[in-house]
Amino acid sequence: MERSIMTRFLLLLLFTTTSAFAPTRQHQHGQPSMLAKPQAAPSLLSLNSASFDDYSQTEPTQWLAYQDTLVGTGDVAQEGKVVTVAYKGTLMSNGKKFDEGPGISFRLGSRKVIPGWEQGIAGMKVGGKRVLKIPPQLAYGERGAGADIPPGAHLVFECELKGVAGSELEESFAEVSMNPLKILAFVLVISNFVYVAVHH
Repeated sequence: MERSIMTRFLLLLLFTTTSAFAPTRQHQHGQPSMLAKPQAAPSLLSLNSASFDDYSQTEPTQWLAYQDTLVGTGDVAQEGKVVTVAYKGTLMSNGKKFDEGPGISFRLGSRKVIPGWEQGIAGMKVGGKRVLKIPPQLAYGERGAGADIPPGAHLVFECELKGVAGSELEESFAEVSMNPLKILAFVLVISNFVYVAVHH
């Protein structure tokens, strides 16, 4: 009886920890990833802020603009925290979708994503949804990214904050989810525990 309970517990642990912070989907060849080396962020003094509706694609000093479509009620995304974000990215010029993911995890402030994400996700609460309008200075700049994001592109991201890690253990699970080899290693370790629990 105890063995059965332990087995169920370990299987539940395996399921919840590998799905709580879902990794971003595998990108097709030539498709940009939100984890691509980010464009260096310009000085705050060199760009002008604007309201969401007044965002201009022709203004060279345009700054990030965002609008909350749903304010969350959970934990707040802040610098130093590992967050998980579901997103859809489109080109502002023609509305073409270039990327979409059910969940990508990263530590805010670690420069693992484009500056527009670092600044645009901060302050969101879990369960919240936000639309980001990001100028090229805070995205992929004049070099673009892959075949789908041209040089100098202004981007729109529809984002949903799925989670904020509340402990070192949750942070570890979230960061492991970004590396397929680490996921495999983690699954093997948990599987070994399940095997031992069943056969002893």
